[in-house]
Amino acid sequence: MNKNTLLYFIAAVAATGGLLFGFDTGVINVALPSLRARFNPSPETEGWIVGAVLTGGMLGPFISGPLTDVLGRKKINIVASLVFVVGSIITAIAPSITFLIIGRLFLGLAIGIVASTVPLYLAEIAPTNMRGQLVTFFQLAITLGILLSYVVGYFFAEHEDGWRSMFWAGFVPAAILFLGMLFVPESPRWLISKGREAEALEVLHRLRDPEQAKQELANTKRVIDNEKHNKASWKMLFSKRLRIPLFIAIGIFFIQQFSGINAIIYFSTDIFKNVFPEGNTAALATVGVGVTNSIATVFAIMFLDKWGRKPLLYTGLIGTAICLSTVGLAFFLKDSLNPSLQQFMLVGGVYTYIIFFAISLGPLGWLLISEIYPLKIRGFASSMGSFNHWVFDFCVAYTFPIMAATSLGTNGGIFGIYTVVVLLGLLFAKFIVFETKGMSLEDIEEKWKYS
Repeated sequence: MNKNTLLYFIAAVAATGGLLFGFDTGVINVALPSLRARFNPSPETEGWIVGAVLTGGMLGPFISGPLTDVLGRKKINIVASLVFVVGSIITAIAPSITFLIIGRLFLGLAIGIVASTVPLYLAEIAPTNMRGQLVTFFQLAITLGILLSYVVGYFFAEHEDGWRSMFWAGFVPAAILFLGMLFVPESPRWLISKGREAEALEVLHRLRDPEQAKQELANTKRVIDNEKHNKASWKMLFSKRLRIPLFIAIGIFFIQQFSGINAIIYFSTDIFKNVFPEGNTAALATVGVGVTNSIATVFAIMFLDKWGRKPLLYTGLIGTAICLSTVGLAFFLKDSLNPSLQQFMLVGGVYTYIIFFAISLGPLGWLLISEIYPLKIRGFASSMGSFNHWVFDFCVAYTFPIMAATSLGTNGGIFGIYTVVVLLGLLFAKFIVFETKGMSLEDIEEKWKYS
């Protein structure tokens, strides 16, 4: 197996964690009708069933944070795969709602772990010129997982207790992640940080040309030696010299989530029912959102390392602002618009929004937190970045249905709020985010040494 093929194999195996991320967050939407028929849960109980994954996702980083730097990137992903297996089994065989919620908490816990550890692992395995591409495999896998959950839900929707089959389907990628991670190497940078230089060089020889392997080993050792006087601690996250990475880790996920992405992912069917009230057209339009998201993410993989992070971020922010404004106007002017024009503005606005999001804010959140921090605290810092994601995700998921029930839902004001956030994101992109294209992780770390 040549070096590039091996890199893509490693990325595909690790990114299965992203597939599970997307599948287990998306499947509940298609499983709910079957769950209602079986358990007849109250709206509050439904909230717990849906929100259990988000709660687990917020807890996951507190486990993965310290363990990623202690056990290594590979072992923590193996642990996460086993938690996915347990969660899939519990949800599939759940005799009651209580067991279902417990299973969903396990799944959320595993998602919270892989959300930080997989991008980190991919960033440390990848050569500089492929880092954006390989880390974005994780975001692509998330979109494919969401799409897979829609397809599985559609296939089992009419089956008696079809929700069990939907949850069993998640067992398969969980088992693949566990088996696959047994055969991929540990992060060479983590091995070097633990003094296991011979093992690190062996891994690097499998992934790089001999001269590149020696150079990368020397560069990483130099950075580690320079940092020996700094004791690894969570307090480093809040040190003056790492203030910019902290702002980036919080800001990128705040803008990502408050651009309204999960309001659309979670509630797109309800949004589309405003223009497709009859039949299953709204549901099919939602499947189209999943397809569009996946295809657009492929383009992000192609261009992140060619165009750079900031140009794509600017493009995405401007594009999403225009699209959110269009969707908002489709609601605000609904009484005066031709029905066909309203359909075009709403559906076209959502689909185009997904394209701009998928090439920018979608992958850049995971990519930036995996590359901007020093090696000594990179695992913990990436986990805290992931925690930011889940907190903001929860806020959007919680507030959207509440706002949708008010005048902000009927007049499109919700989308006006998201537009303002995205426009403010342009200032964030200009003054806070810096370009990492072409920089090795060691180059980025050196930047903070002298800041």
